[in-house]
Amino acid sequence: MGATNNQIGANFILGQANLSFPSYTVERWHSVLLAYLIALLGTAVNIYGPHLLDRISRGVLIWNILSFVVVVIVILASNNHKQPASFVFHDFQNFTGFSTGFAAILGLLQSSFGMCCYDAPAHMTEELKNATKEAPRAIIMSVYIGAVTGFVFLIAICFCIGDITKTAQSTTGVPLIQIFYDSTQSVVGACFLSSLIVVIVLVCANALIAEGSRSLYAFARDHGLPFSKVFAKVEPKRQVPVYAILLACGVQMALNSIYFGTVTGFNTVISIATEGFCETNFILHPDSLTYTICRSFVRHASARPYSSSLHRPRQSPAGPLHVGEMGGGS
Repeated sequence: MGATNNQIGANFILGQANLSFPSYTVERWHSVLLAYLIALLGTAVNIYGPHLLDRISRGVLIWNILSFVVVVIVILASNNHKQPASFVFHDFQNFTGFSTGFAAILGLLQSSFGMCCYDAPAHMTEELKNATKEAPRAIIMSVYIGAVTGFVFLIAICFCIGDITKTAQSTTGVPLIQIFYDSTQSVVGACFLSSLIVVIVLVCANALIAEGSRSLYAFARDHGLPFSKVFAKVEPKRQVPVYAILLACGVQMALNSIYFGTVTGFNTVISIATEGFCETNFILHPDSLTYTICRSFVRHASARPYSSSLHRPRQSPAGPLHVGEMGGGS
């Protein structure tokens, strides 16, 4: 997800450059190098300014909500060629060449991508105060806030979109920037709205490096990675796993390098990763229906006289925030 975030940020920055200077042509290698820079900036903040992560996260929450309000109000107020409600809520336009059903399934990929990082607070629990309460709250609040703001934002964008073909083939490489420009009829206005999103992407780069490195550190601490002793080291002065942070940055940059050769290849890797995240969360997460069904089956099997003690489920105490039996609780 970090590689995708870096690529999105790079495309937004270069898209604004193209909008401001139409003679400039965005090249793939420009995008990759800028994605590298975003990854390196996030890595530097995590290594040299870990004490700033909490303040940055709090600040970007306010920035995120204010940016959402500003963008929605500006495009709705300035756009004088809005689409009718039937276009937004009724019409289905399929330009993929696939059947309608398959096109709808492909469209779900975007929604799946937005649901990939809700579990990020769980990766940082060892560094949270009162983690049994704060981590679940962070996860749930991100779902609630993301659902409301995301739905409203998408509706506003659909009302303000112009010609679909022109928007998709925008020379900026970012259809959203084209929608901002078509709505405001101003290069400065479109770049201002786009910059609000760029700031969010840059802060996300910090967060994705942080949560990814903590996952790598946890695997290394349990001897689950090659060279685990190296990646499990914690720098004594700053109290951060520097080598795990560098590894997370290296993996992101390696994935971004695919973009050098082929956009389709990069998109394929990201799509597979997105679906993999969603499917593993559904199967393995303690709150998932699959996990609950399997746990109930094991519990039933453990009640039989011939069952081994190895099949008896462990009874873990419920935390302050839980969903009872349907969540797999005791």
